Amino acid sequence: MQVRLSQPLTLRPRLALWTDGTSWTNWSRHEAYLRSQPKWKSHQIASITEESLRIISKTTPIGRPEFQCRGLVVGYVQSGKTANFTAVAARAADIGYRLIIVLSGIHDSLRNQTQRRLDLELAGVGVDWITLTDETTDFHEPAVADGFASTGTVLIVAKKITPILKRLNQWFGKLEGRLADVPVLLIDDEADQASINTRGNRRDPSIDMEIAPDDDTSPSLTNALIRDILRKIPRATYIAYTATPFANILIDPDASDNQVGEDLFPKDFVVQLPRPDGYTGTEELFGTSAQGRDVLRPVDPADVNALKPKQRKKSEAIVARGPLDLPQSLADALLTFALVGAIRLLRGQSGKPHTMLVHVSQLQQDQLRIGEAIKDQIRNWFHHENAEPGVLRHMFRSTLAGLGTVELPCAEEVVLEDAVTNLARLEVVVLNSTTGDELEYDVKPERQLVAVGGNRLSRGLTLEGLTIAYFLRTTSLADALLQMARWYGFRAGYEDLIRIWTTEGIAQWFVELALVEESLRDSITALNKAGRRPDQMAIRMRVHSKLLLTSKNKSRMQTDDARSWSGENPQTILFPLYDRELLERNVDLASELLRQHPPTQDAHGGAIAHDVPAEDIALFLRRYEGHPNSIAFQGAEIADWILGRAEAGELVNWTMFVANPQRERQVLLGGRPFGLVRRSLQANESIGILIDPRHEGVDLHGGPENYRVASGFNARAMRDERPARQGLLLLYPLDPEPLRAPTRAVLGLALSLPQTTDGKQRFVVNRGIRHD
Repeated sequence: MQVRLSQPLTLRPRLALWTDGTSWTNWSRHEAYLRSQPKWKSHQIASITEESLRIISKTTPIGRPEFQCRGLVVGYVQSGKTANFTAVAARAADIGYRLIIVLSGIHDSLRNQTQRRLDLELAGVGVDWITLTDETTDFHEPAVADGFASTGTVLIVAKKITPILKRLNQWFGKLEGRLADVPVLLIDDEADQASINTRGNRRDPSIDMEIAPDDDTSPSLTNALIRDILRKIPRATYIAYTATPFANILIDPDASDNQVGEDLFPKDFVVQLPRPDGYTGTEELFGTSAQGRDVLRPVDPADVNALKPKQRKKSEAIVARGPLDLPQSLADALLTFALVGAIRLLRGQSGKPHTMLVHVSQLQQDQLRIGEAIKDQIRNWFHHENAEPGVLRHMFRSTLAGLGTVELPCAEEVVLEDAVTNLARLEVVVLNSTTGDELEYDVKPERQLVAVGGNRLSRGLTLEGLTIAYFLRTTSLADALLQMARWYGFRAGYEDLIRIWTTEGIAQWFVELALVEESLRDSITALNKAGRRPDQMAIRMRVHSKLLLTSKNKSRMQTDDARSWSGENPQTILFPLYDRELLERNVDLASELLRQHPPTQDAHGGAIAHDVPAEDIALFLRRYEGHPNSIAFQGAEIADWILGRAEAGELVNWTMFVANPQRERQVLLGGRPFGLVRRSLQANESIGILIDPRHEGVDLHGGPENYRVASGFNARAMRDERPARQGLLLLYPLDPEPLRAPTRAVLGLALSLPQTTDGKQRFVVNRGIRHD
């Protein structure tokens, strides 16, 4: 039931910061609820505990009089994002947020599903929650607009469509100026859908007098309404949730509209949720972890042509198609679904949903046609004159052979008998706005459900107990394809029963998507390890060879990222020779690094330290100060890149070499003397070339002598043969005298870098990101 607000706005006393003294009342009750549910394991609850606290700790402290916090949480498709933002909402209520709004997709089915869960797990067990929406009713303005209860947190779960957002916006318009004591958390679920601005931003007419008041550069409507709601709230936190964040990462970080304010770029934080225990995703089904798994089933091109509509020109009328004879591949998938359903029941998994996905076309007429064909086929199997139990068992015996090495819970004949029985239980639902069919897992949890659909099955909605997928839907967008993959999720007790019928081309798309996803998550992890905000360090995204990461109108800020140092030898040749303090700091920095990792070997004209962690190398490079006009060597950017490669399993082990010529002029580094390297000043604080080519081979098998050529040493061959996990940092303490520098030494740096996987692959970044 909807609760109407009746009390004036007041702020109940709460701690504004997440200190040890915070009373986590709502979170504790929510946690207790999770512990009471058998499906939640203790380590999963521990992960929710840690991640929700990590996210809430990254938000702006609500004690500030005004703030606009923007964040992004990246999960996995069907991986428990709702569980995470439920926990975050509980913690938000505990630290003082008075109003929590969840924008839950664009369909009633997803909004109702989310409302039901939050009512049960949050408002139903927490303290003083006031809900302005319920399972059947979306947001309507309260009877008393200016009123919150004297205690409690208000919860709204709303669809992300313009009529609802307009109601919210109008309500906040009436409250404007009276919200100083009401911190608001807005959680945007499926935040790459509808929320992204696909149009423009109106410039400030007081600055640009050429812009007419009625210019047509306004933001897209949904985006503008969300921004306008946030603009009206003095203390607002916006957290976007999605498994496909390409569009969110590519929002212009500087975009602002003169009427609705700044855009939704996650300037304050991006959090990558850990892969949940027991989760089955792209990596498990199509990536390196899929080796040895028997999941994919090819669909013959003739079957594709029978099911998918022919492309029609816009000028051609839509011709109604006759009844469909079910292709053999779809019939095989149906029989397999009935068979694995029987196996699940015999394994003791009764009373739990079991679902098959049939996703072929976005057109409703095709969905209806396929749904009827499936129903007809099931009837024919039972009513055909030869369809005796023995005939059906023989049919299932062939199907069982196609399952491979699945472990059966009992004798084969019992499984076959139960498969025939289960075939009769199958229910077919067509999920679109024409039919009005629903999944109804809550009221019919034991259903053996064949779900036929298109767009409603493309995002957010959970298909519980999904084992069999028949998937022919194509797209040009990586984010859309990942969202359509409803077979991802938790499959405890039946992971071995998952089978996917699709074309070889679509399967190859998913194989590459596993690499795209892995690269994205590595880059987000590198961002956080570097301690940088998303507006300070660009998140690098691997490009798919066949698909766009997201639609063109969501990726206008995309630009190629050439910042890979794969197989390169960056070195400092330009120095701030007149800045004594800076030069001295660099020498002290090298001395500190050598104390942490003292050399253990003297060879090849220098001292060598082995097994230096990538994190220490990156920190050193970030703190090293070069010439402000240097382009060839950017220490902070190289450090970010190294951390990103380390997350991918490359450049994790480093060697450090300090040149040590036998000279009287020396400098102390790390407590021991090193001879000063002599280089000549060329012009404008430049020395020309720093490195001795042979030094790039000091840590390779056989040393530099293995790479000697007539002209000297082949440094390129050294880098080509360097293991991808092994990097080399070269330190050159330069004699300041010929350089006319007022310091004890000028520290020169060089790197010898192996060929890394990103050097063979195109990456893109947001071109609007600044680098502090």
